[in-house]
Amino acid sequence: MNIHPEHPVYVWRRGEVNIENYTLPAEEEFCIYVNGQLLTRLMASPGAREALVVGFLSYSGIIETPADMTTLYFSEGGSCADVWLAADRTPLVEARLANPNILHTSGCGRGVVLGDLYAPSEPLPIALTPLTPAQLLDMARLLQDATAHNPHSHGVHTSVLFTPTGEVVATMTDVGRHNTLDKLLGACLLGSRPTEGHVLLTTGRLSSEMISKAARMRVPIAASLRAVTSTAVELAEAWGITAIGYVRGQQMVVHSHPERLGIEA
Repeated sequence: MNIHPEHPVYVWRRGEVNIENYTLPAEEEFCIYVNGQLLTRLMASPGAREALVVGFLSYSGIIETPADMTTLYFSEGGSCADVWLAADRTPLVEARLANPNILHTSGCGRGVVLGDLYAPSEPLPIALTPLTPAQLLDMARLLQDATAHNPHSHGVHTSVLFTPTGEVVATMTDVGRHNTLDKLLGACLLGSRPTEGHVLLTTGRLSSEMISKAARMRVPIAASLRAVTSTAVELAEAWGITAIGYVRGQQMVVHSHPERLGIEA
């Protein structure tokens, strides 16, 4: 499996044409079977597939921890995952398969949510994870530096989970921004690392699905180098999440709960 395949391209610069090898972001169909039945097909980057499966199943409400799986193995080539659940989790997946309530989201690569995207989430207390704008800008610079110095980061999204003091908990990349959050949660579950009270920064826009995933992680601050969608702002307001867009340079656009950053009107 070539995670970063090279492809000859014609590069036009100032009227001159050169043939160069171009590194492409890999994208593959990846299917997840649960108890012998197809649950979903995703478009995703190769790599961190175990974390992707665990995070996706957790977001879908099918598992709480990796211990809820009795078996997880991958097909030859890694294009499919086969998961078998503990007996007490089996009714959950059977209910999902019978009435999946599948929502195709705005995410690149056929973003999919199983279950109710707008299911009520317990609001996060505003006192959780107070942060200063300067601290958030420092985290954004770390994210930008990580992508700028990684030759394989072009064409993919990167999401980073930070502690409130700015330490990196986990970093994930994928062609689908929503997949990066599945991988983050999955990696934390596999490593028995908590996510509650941490800070999420991403290169992809914050959509309703991204805020829903942040709520599942109990992350009170979700920030992006890009935009925040209207439904994402509504959900963030209701769920006590500080949603921030266009974090770059010396500026940011705070859409909800600015008081967590000490910002007053």
